[in-house]
This record gives sequence, structure tokens and C-alpha cells, in this order.
Amino acid sequence: MVIAYPRCPSESVVGALVSVTAVGKGRGDGFETLWSARGPASAQVREGLFFIGSARSFAEEEKLLAGRLPDEFFVETQVLVDGHAEDGRDSPIDLAEVRSAQLADDEYVTWDGRVMTRGQINAQRKCGGT
Repeated sequence: MVIAYPRCPSESVVGALVSVTAVGKGRGDGFETLWSARGPASAQVREGLFFIGSARSFAEEEKLLAGRLPDEFFVETQVLVDGHAEDGRDSPIDLAEVRSAQLADDEYVTWDGRVMTRGQINAQRKCGGT
């Protein structure tokens, strides 16, 4: 599954993770990590376009994806902002919304089911006070 993560021009994606809620499983933060990776393998990944569970997007998969993605999960990135590492915000994904969409080139389904282009996705971010 390809992710088009919204980012500001000053941000560079350096890692990503997929998690699910783990309420009642004794986990400290309520989330269980299903996949995590670091070290973007291309400029496209640094710009926020990457594949979940694929070694072609990141140089180091810290936790391999075991099995299929669940119907609902969260994607979070780690970014460099002006040279400083920060955790990005997490975005919920509902695969039922994704599977039902008809997409053209450069179109993606957002967390709430809207279809948007890459430019529209990035425009959602408030960058540099704008």
C-alpha cells in the first residue's frame, strides 16, 4: 500500500511506522507497532510518498510487517524539520474507504475518504505560519 503523507517543504521524511490500537493488551501507550522503517531510499520517500511493508522505500525495516494490514490502522512518520528530528502526527487509515475509491494517476484517498491529489494533500498542512 502506498502512502502520500502530507508534509511541508521544510520537512523530510526519514522514517515511518504503522500501528493499531491495543487497548486491553497491557501495552503502555495503547498502541501496537505492526511495521516500522527508517532511512529513506529515495527523494520520493523523503517527500512523503512511500510503501508500507516494502524494503524499496526505506533502507532499514526495524519491524517487518507480519501478514496483511488490518482494516483500520494508523500511519506515523518521523521527519527532519530544518535539520531537527521530530515525530509527525499520526493519520488513521480505513481500508474500506481506500478499496471503494476510483483513483486516477496522482490521486489518493485521505483518512476521511476524500480523493485528493498530492498537491492537495500537502496543502492541508499549515507550513511556516501560513
